Amino acid sequence: MQDKVIFGSLVGLLADAVKLLTNYLGYLLNLSEVVFWQIIATRFLGKADLHRPVAYLIGGLADLVVAATLGIAFIYLLSFTGWRFVYLKGSGFGLLVWVILFGTLLNQTAQNVLILKPPAIVVTAVAHLVYGIALAFFTVRLKDFRSRRLV
Repeated sequence: MQDKVIFGSLVGLLADAVKLLTNYLGYLLNLSEVVFWQIIATRFLGKADLHRPVAYLIGGLADLVVAATLGIAFIYLLSFTGWRFVYLKGSGFGLLVWVILFGTLLNQTAQNVLILKPPAIVVTAVAHLVYGIALAFFTVRLKDFRSRRLV
């Protein structure tokens, strides 16, 4: 895959799967009362709809689009800054995403619909750190495929 957009989208979606698994583990351990897709759905839906299938559909779609877009941004970040310290860059990128998207933008709506307890907020931070590390991991592992031409 020579195309940075396609490559970044793939890396972002693979890393998102790892992030969602981390989030779901926190949910199973009762550290969080909701999963990411429900939190993201607060941007679009009211509290009464958060436990309906439509919340998972809307939240899931939004999450996948954002994850693919962030994967593209990460690939471009590496193309500008180089591949040195890729895991550190991935970690920082994941935590920056958590602060910007979750801590500010999403929190503006979520507070009106859903109030997360401190353990749930920690789960979101850890999941985004894992997301950043997974971005770096999949980028490094799949880098060799970028040089191959797919017909």
